Amino acid sequence: MSPQPQSVVSTPLDSLSYAAPSRIRAFLCPVGLVSRPRFLGFVSRLQDTAIIRLGDVTPDPRPERVMFSPQGFPDGFVVYNFVTAIDSHHAFLEDIELYRRTLAVFGLADYNNINDLTDLQIVIGALQAQHPQALIHKVILFDCPLDQNELPSVDFICVPPKRASRITSLRTTLCDLTSALLAELPLLAKAFQAADTIASPLARDDDYDSVMLTSSAVAHSRSSPAGSTGSLPSTINKDNRISYPLSHHTERQRMRRKGRSMKMIANMYLLAGRTFDALKEYNDALNVLKGVNDHLWHASSLEGIGICMVILAHIGVPFVIPNAVLPPVSPSSEKKELVQPQLLDLLPQMTSTILSLYNRSQNFPGESVPQITYAETILRTTNLLACTTLAGGWTSAARTAAVLSRPIPDVSIPYSQFHHAKMNVMNWISAAQAVRLDGVDAVDAARILTGVAAACGKLGYFRKRGFVLRQLVIELIPRIFQARQVAQNHRSLVSRSDVDDDEYWEDNRDVHVQPQDLDSGVLAVLSDICTVYGIPVDSTSEVSTFGWQDVKTSILKTCIGLCQVMPDFVGIVRYTSMLFRFSAEDLSVDEQLTLIRNFGNAYTAARSMGVQDFEQEYWDAYLVRDIAVVESSLWAVPTLVPLDAASSNRSDSSGPFIYNPFAKKGDEEGKRHLFVLDEPVEFRVILQNPFAFELDILTMSLVGTGTSFSSDVISLVVPPRKLYPASIYLTPTSTGVLNITGCRFQVLGCKETILSITPTQAAVTPPIRIKNFGLDARSSSMVKIRSPTFVKHVAVEVVPALPVLRVNRISLPHSSLMLLEGERRRFVIALGNVSETVPATSISLKFTDSTTKSLSAALQEDFRSESDRYEIEMFLHKRAALRCVTDLNEIKVPANGEAEIEVEVLGKRGLTSASIEISYSNVFDSDLALTVMYVRTLALDINVTVNASIEVAGCDFVPFSYDMPMIRTGDGQATTTDILLKFLDQVGIQFEQMDNYCLMLLDLRNSWPSQLAVELDSRTGANDIHTVKKVIQPGHLTRLLVPIRRISDIDTSVPIPSLAPPKQFTRSAVKSLSGNGSRKSGLAPEVERTVFWYREELLKVLDGRWTDNISATDGLRRGAVELRALKISPQMVDIIRVDDVVVDLSLAPSEYIRKSGKYHWIVEADSFLTLVASVTSHSTSDSVSGILRIQPTLRNLPASIALDINRRILFNGILQMPVVDIKSGDTRRVETDFVVLVRGEYEFVASFEETTAGFGGKRYIGREKLVISVN
Repeated sequence: MSPQPQSVVSTPLDSLSYAAPSRIRAFLCPVGLVSRPRFLGFVSRLQDTAIIRLGDVTPDPRPERVMFSPQGFPDGFVVYNFVTAIDSHHAFLEDIELYRRTLAVFGLADYNNINDLTDLQIVIGALQAQHPQALIHKVILFDCPLDQNELPSVDFICVPPKRASRITSLRTTLCDLTSALLAELPLLAKAFQAADTIASPLARDDDYDSVMLTSSAVAHSRSSPAGSTGSLPSTINKDNRISYPLSHHTERQRMRRKGRSMKMIANMYLLAGRTFDALKEYNDALNVLKGVNDHLWHASSLEGIGICMVILAHIGVPFVIPNAVLPPVSPSSEKKELVQPQLLDLLPQMTSTILSLYNRSQNFPGESVPQITYAETILRTTNLLACTTLAGGWTSAARTAAVLSRPIPDVSIPYSQFHHAKMNVMNWISAAQAVRLDGVDAVDAARILTGVAAACGKLGYFRKRGFVLRQLVIELIPRIFQARQVAQNHRSLVSRSDVDDDEYWEDNRDVHVQPQDLDSGVLAVLSDICTVYGIPVDSTSEVSTFGWQDVKTSILKTCIGLCQVMPDFVGIVRYTSMLFRFSAEDLSVDEQLTLIRNFGNAYTAARSMGVQDFEQEYWDAYLVRDIAVVESSLWAVPTLVPLDAASSNRSDSSGPFIYNPFAKKGDEEGKRHLFVLDEPVEFRVILQNPFAFELDILTMSLVGTGTSFSSDVISLVVPPRKLYPASIYLTPTSTGVLNITGCRFQVLGCKETILSITPTQAAVTPPIRIKNFGLDARSSSMVKIRSPTFVKHVAVEVVPALPVLRVNRISLPHSSLMLLEGERRRFVIALGNVSETVPATSISLKFTDSTTKSLSAALQEDFRSESDRYEIEMFLHKRAALRCVTDLNEIKVPANGEAEIEVEVLGKRGLTSASIEISYSNVFDSDLALTVMYVRTLALDINVTVNASIEVAGCDFVPFSYDMPMIRTGDGQATTTDILLKFLDQVGIQFEQMDNYCLMLLDLRNSWPSQLAVELDSRTGANDIHTVKKVIQPGHLTRLLVPIRRISDIDTSVPIPSLAPPKQFTRSAVKSLSGNGSRKSGLAPEVERTVFWYREELLKVLDGRWTDNISATDGLRRGAVELRALKISPQMVDIIRVDDVVVDLSLAPSEYIRKSGKYHWIVEADSFLTLVASVTSHSTSDSVSGILRIQPTLRNLPASIALDINRRILFNGILQMPVVDIKSGDTRRVETDFVVLVRGEYEFVASFEETTAGFGGKRYIGREKLVISVN
């Protein structure tokens, strides 16, 4: 078993803390089988106990090991700096800065994964061989249940399980380790004391003596007064270098070695926690080094004194400031205790002196200060002052933060004091930033710049911090590129020679960047740079909207460039994604193509190296623009139909109200689609690719919430700069509500991401514009960059399984049909159920045809009269072009079965096409509790051609009259009276009842190119039907004589009804109420109603049909004559109607009279006669009253002569008399006696003026005149 010294990222103490040189560096490495999480847990437990008080440490009993005994300063403490990586880059600084040296190596092992403890003996030897510079090598067994005595060696330390131990147990273990480490420090101290020389970090062996001699001579010459002579003779050589005797050189070397040795001992005391002894040793070393002008080590000793004073101030132990560090302006020979505020003022002055000594050391190449040491000195002082600034002064919190790197609690500080202190700190930050980085390697440059950036961040100078970090990245790119080239050249040289790698790097000290140290700590600052400049480091973080877009683009390009020269493939993938996410609009086409090519290469390389979980989220949050359901040609989408009318409050054309305020408003955005269980549904996904390169989508599927479903997973390539539609199928697996919220994607090189639906018209809501000064704008408004402000979802309701019907066949060839107007034809539709489990138990049909649109448009025209609107509604709602003949209640389509439905088509004018909508479901009679059902619809279209057949060309009405002239026909055999009597006999009308009928003259035209036989029925009585037959040749017009029984008992005051579904108001009614109605009929409303109702009664007694048995190829063709084309006028109404009051005149029987016709009498002159006037009421009113007037005239004479009857007829009474209270259906007889004195022909006409509602009422005149011939 061997140790595993792999580097593991940890969180050590602040390496730039002011007291950082007082910490013992301990290396932690995993031993045996230890998982990464377990190892990091062990490291975290050790870091929690990194501070060990010397009073708790047991001293070593051996007298030769008591030099650093903890009993010498029990109030002190040892601070461990646990690291998981060896800092070999700064190994050359370990002599002057001992805290950089790894003094302890601890192997961390998991006892649960160890089979044999004896195998760990090999581990100890391996640790000692790999880390010979360490003083102790121990193996710590975590979760070990054994006692320490049971372990095979003292080099193994047992730590009980965490749940069974307290923190004091681990602290006791570290106290024992500290005791062992302090016991080994005297050996290291003796080694330094016995060393002949202690070299400086940059000293070289070949010029070491000359450098020191030269420096000593120069220092001596500067310190000697002019003209004085020293005790040692000296000469000036030709190169102006002062020479001293050899004995003088040897003395200075001895004092230099002594001072440096004392300084090393002081470093050990400082690491061992004996701060008082360290302060004394530093002071003694400072006096010796100052005397020999060893500026580098002199400054380092002075820095150690400052560290000791700060630690002692933190502990609270009083101390005396050495005179050597007091300001020269106030010399004091007496040592006195300095209060803490004075110490705070003294420390910056000491740092200024240290920097001055470092600058003086630059005159001697071998003894010059390394740039990293110079910069870290400034940065440690800067951190100290920053702690005091944030803590409000030299407080306990400030001292704790400076010594132990603890966080500083928030305190309230006056602005003037805080601002002044910040400006002082910024002066030191500027000094650290002024360090030249030309001769510094990449790692040290990164350390210096990150230290400056950290100090700026503590004080809130975020812009300054961001600028420094950006400078860091810019500095690193060329250095790392140079280092990669050097490494590549080195590998080629090794392949051609046997040069050892260590020797190669040893002989090339001028190459500043070593490849093995490049990746350590370099990429950690990139995320911080992005955050400073307003770029979110991940897609889910909230960032402020500050910063310029051009600067962000430049920063991201710089980060990509750094990752490319490293090379860091994960970083390339990450920052390229960020660049596309936030700055894609600022990139040209060539830049985008180059970036995506490098992105793909880096992704492939990282995957080939075995890197896992490094993919980033896709950079465009608006990839999904829309998701819509595609109407499937295979699966009909069901609809929800309420079974209870009360449960439906829809506001549509079928409702009773034009406007229903209680109706639910339709929400198109949240409208739910109905899907059927286990039936795939197609969705159309609109994808947006605004980039100049193709988007390779590896996987895409739908995501949603609610009920379960399964989505297809597809792959596709989206073209550049396109809106690309993609089809994907989804199958619901359970019923319920499902919301499709977006899609799950995995784009090449990106992690699997779920994106919401962002419609095309949606845009990111601009952030609140708040103008603030300075860095206050950084937190003025926070928005989520990746979260669209408006998203859409598709609501879906999954219903139980439903049947699926198909039209297997139809009896119409090519779904086409030719009809004549008025003809009816039937055809059969065969429906098949393709569902294997669900039958179709409920089927309904809905018909629409091409006449619906034109008729509906005609109804919307305002100029239509009431009667015209009724006719339109009649053809729209009552004269359906199609109807179902089969009883649908008896139709059931079983699973995998078939059923037939018979449909009848009517040849309707204007019919060119028709659509049959078949709605079906699987509702059973037992489902009485259901309030809704889910219905599917199947549409079937047919083409219809309707040709003209029999058309009504016109009509007229002629009354039958008894007073008809007797004219003989052309043959002289018959008269008109004979013809009339013959016609009446044919139609079955008695001559005496002739006045109850009228004659309709109907003109019909045959528009079909074949003769048609027409039959017209007229119902003349309850059981009497008269039929008129005629064969009409093609294109001929024929007049039919049809007897019509006159119509009575019609209430014409009833408004013309509407056949449309009931509404609150109709449009025409509203117009009439407002007085703005427009009527094109030209008739008064009362007259229009009268004509309408009498026409309706006339159509009830008429029925016409035609037949064609000549041109029909499939049997007899027959149809109905469309008699609703009849148009009648008010004059025609007067002929066909029976008046409300009928007045009939006759003579009472007498021996002096003889009847020659129904209304024709022959009487003798000077005979007494009785005129009988019969008044019959047919009114719908209860009773009628009025005045009966009788007007006798001379026949066949002009009116001026015909009315002169005063001396011709004598009447017993008056010719006008009241007749009151005639009940409906009753007849009132009024008799008047008269005598005719003069021979001739007389006519009597009677009229009745209704006075029920007062004078001026309606007047009725008898239809027939009474004619009396006097002999």
